[in-house]
Amino acid sequence: MEPSELTPAEFEGAPRNRYRPGLPWRRIGFIVLVAALIVGAYFWRQKVRADALRERIYTLHAEEVAPTLEALDTTSADLRAKALSAKSGAATRLIEAEVPLSALHDETVVYLKIRAPELRTEETLSAVVEAEEQDAIGACLGLELTPLRVLSDVPEVLTSKWLARSDDTNDMRRLSVREEQLRRAIDRELPSLKEHVPADYFLLLVVQGKSRLEDPVDVFLWDLEQDQLVLRSRTENRGRLITVRSQIGPKSDAAKAEGDPIAVADCSIAAHIKAQLGEPTMDLAASD
Repeated sequence: MEPSELTPAEFEGAPRNRYRPGLPWRRIGFIVLVAALIVGAYFWRQKVRADALRERIYTLHAEEVAPTLEALDTTSADLRAKALSAKSGAATRLIEAEVPLSALHDETVVYLKIRAPELRTEETLSAVVEAEEQDAIGACLGLELTPLRVLSDVPEVLTSKWLARSDDTNDMRRLSVREEQLRRAIDRELPSLKEHVPADYFLLLVVQGKSRLEDPVDVFLWDLEQDQLVLRSRTENRGRLITVRSQIGPKSDAAKAEGDPIAVADCSIAAHIKAQLGEPTMDLAASD
């Protein structure tokens, strides 16, 4: 009987390098999963803490700052609308004032001087308001006037744009710094803004030409609490009063203009405003 033919054995499993030990993939996968969960939990907790701090910043702004900003924006928009409504001038439409000049001394009087051609649109008006220059009208009237541009001159740290940048980070240190900046601005900057609202009166001078040295100036005065135009008339430099209608008594000290022809013109115009408000004054003539 012949022996059966032998055949080589074949390995039925996956090939394996016997010189390299197998890696514990299950353990590695478990460790990676646990690490990912820990990291994820850390960032999730950081986000929760950041959201809570961000919410605190937004609440602080909403309670302390937003009401004042809203009042400033509303007042500024209202006064700009009143200025645009005065573009037709005051020569043929006169109003007798019923508010004494002395009543303005302890009130917030917002002021704007502008040339008539610059009242064409909101854009031209805004450009003038932003570039508004100081003059001697307030000093000559004996009043502390608030320039209209001040109502829009808000420190950046109090603006909504600055507040919105709190959404750009979850870093607790950065958010803590922003909260501290906001609190400091509320203590140091906000009180001066609150002084401007509510405004009591709006004084508008419209120069009917290129220069108040030579051209007529229309005067408008609004009582903002009553939302009523209480004075509308026209004056001119060199002490010549074109239109005077008033029922207002005197009590304001006049300022003196010395040398500067523009300051002299301002005090001349202010003298006429006082006269329109019933206060006797001396005419100021610009030097030749």
